[in-house]
Amino acid sequence: MLPVVKWLLGWLTGDLAGALTKAYQAKLDAQNEEQRVIADAAIEQLKAQVQAQANAKEIRLATAGFWEMRLITAVIAGCFSLHLLLVTLDTCFVLGWGIPKYPAPFDEWQGTILLSFFGVQVAGQSITAIASAIRGRR
Repeated sequence: MLPVVKWLLGWLTGDLAGALTKAYQAKLDAQNEEQRVIADAAIEQLKAQVQAQANAKEIRLATAGFWEMRLITAVIAGCFSLHLLLVTLDTCFVLGWGIPKYPAPFDEWQGTILLSFFGVQVAGQSITAIASAIRGRR
């Protein structure tokens, strides 16, 4: 039962706690001052990510009760999701609709906006943090 809970918490939090633990372990295992500085930098970066997640959660909780925020979010997500769906259908089934891309800068932001609604961006940031911690450890 405990491994399932640990896996679930790791999946929900993007395993920042595990990355932070690994960074502290790297600091303890560091053999010279340069490695300690690299480990300290990785720890500070992970702490900043944890704080950013906490701040984002506070904002979500503070605005969750307002129907206006839910409406705005639904409209924004709906537009981008509908556009993605139509482009996908037109591309896969060659329907000839010719759906145009969004104007700049929305064409570059569409993927980021959609991923942010589903929390995938947090996982990507966690992977980047872990990779940078490993890279700094070498």
